[in-house]
Amino acid sequence: MAYTFDLTSEPWIPVETGHGVTDVSLVDALGKAHEFLGLAGEMPTMVPALLRQVLLPILLDALSPPRSEEEWGDRWRTGRFDVAAIGAYLEQHRDRFDLFSVKQPFAQVAGLSTARGEVKASSLLVPAIATGNNVPLFTARTEGDPVRLTFAQAARWLLHAHCWDTAAIKSGAVGDPAVKNGKTTANPVGALGKLGVVVLLGDNLFQTLMLNLRVLPSGLEPIDLPQWRRPPATAAWSARPAAGLLDLLTWQSRRIRLIPEDGGASVVTSVVLAAGDRLPATPEDEPHTAWVAVNKPEPGQAPWRPRRHDSGKAAWRGLDSLLTLRGSEGTKRYSTSLLLEQIARLEASELPDEFPLRVQTVGVEYGNQSAVVENVVFDEVPLPVAALRDNPELRLVIEECASEAEDLADAIDYLDGDLRRAAGGEPTPWNQGQRPGTLVIQQLDPVMRRVLAGLSNQPWRVDEARDAWRATARRIVQEIARHIQAAAPPTAYRGRKDDRNHLQRVAIADLRFRRRLSDVLGSVTGDAATDRSIKEAV
Repeated sequence: MAYTFDLTSEPWIPVETGHGVTDVSLVDALGKAHEFLGLAGEMPTMVPALLRQVLLPILLDALSPPRSEEEWGDRWRTGRFDVAAIGAYLEQHRDRFDLFSVKQPFAQVAGLSTARGEVKASSLLVPAIATGNNVPLFTARTEGDPVRLTFAQAARWLLHAHCWDTAAIKSGAVGDPAVKNGKTTANPVGALGKLGVVVLLGDNLFQTLMLNLRVLPSGLEPIDLPQWRRPPATAAWSARPAAGLLDLLTWQSRRIRLIPEDGGASVVTSVVLAAGDRLPATPEDEPHTAWVAVNKPEPGQAPWRPRRHDSGKAAWRGLDSLLTLRGSEGTKRYSTSLLLEQIARLEASELPDEFPLRVQTVGVEYGNQSAVVENVVFDEVPLPVAALRDNPELRLVIEECASEAEDLADAIDYLDGDLRRAAGGEPTPWNQGQRPGTLVIQQLDPVMRRVLAGLSNQPWRVDEARDAWRATARRIVQEIARHIQAAAPPTAYRGRKDDRNHLQRVAIADLRFRRRLSDVLGSVTGDAATDRSIKEAV
């Protein structure tokens, strides 16, 4: 039976509306982008996959990239995309957007197979589902009971695999010259797996797409084409640099064939997944990542590498990397993404300082030689546009608040350690157990997000934001300190001498904590004599 699924007209792009999430076609996703709140997906990692693999490349190729910030601003003020131009483009390339085309299936290889004709369960495309030898340990689903993906779901997970697939050994496909013993080894992770992805979000899908659309003064290179305008892929792959932005966004890091189920059911239950193109290094024009400087780069090595997101760490705790423009004064270790740098260059007439910009951070943590997905890192925070521009005071306040949160967590950890010594014990090792400073970060998290949201809407209220942050942070940390001190045993009030013959007791621990709190947030009274008495007593 011949199957077909036209991605230009069939609903498969999940979007958020005022009434929930619904699937729409490519034509509607772009032509009616201003009507949708944003993209949705089964996992946070799905949003950048859809943005990069289809939506942004179509806009760049169909409408051409804006050549200047002024042209970008003109498109922004229009508020919607050119439906006629997008429709004509998709109609021109419609034959390359059939998910099950016999000769050129979208983002796949026609007839891809292994020497033994082996196929894998479709769950291989879904990282949240255990596959292979681990299945009986972690889920009731077995290899004989594959997940049944609708055609729309299969299309999404296909693109997701190109972006986030695990590394290591892949099935050896017929026609792959690197196959040995039926396998292809040394495969890197998918195209986004090495990045700490940074996606910019607006109030609707149109704004989100525009915020992630690069300004290219020289336009696109003639050799820079999306995968659907290149010759259909074969099982053979290559290690090469990207030809340009379109090639990079639609990078085919795997060779895949979706296999619909026989019998007329519109589902995919099997897949062939093999090695794909390898990108030797992340190019400097990668738009969706922040950067970290390479310590002592070797000859020929790029001075910057993509910055990964830290698991369990809120995005606002890494605001220094998102706010630091490359080449700005004091730039040493971090640099923000090219898209945020682009926003910094926009005039207020093109994008106002009060625009409610949000930044979504997405990443994957791999384990066991990058052969399994251990964790997905995801967060979303407001980011004041004015902080990216010539407003050093605003930027300083934001960075100070984030830094003070870390210092306050340390102050609570020090207090906990001093109380433990006073009771005759030892502080909790930094890499073991639950430290009370974590509770500080957890309780300050919503406060910091309110500060960022407030400064996004009213960036001129810097002093009020700082005062409100410090007053709230002081109250929260003092309350946590009271609970910790209340849990101290009676012997801790009498105290003991430590190995250095220093007396440790609750009163001294409290004085030290008050000094640290004063050092971070300043004295609540501003009385210098009070601060001096604390320091002298300690």
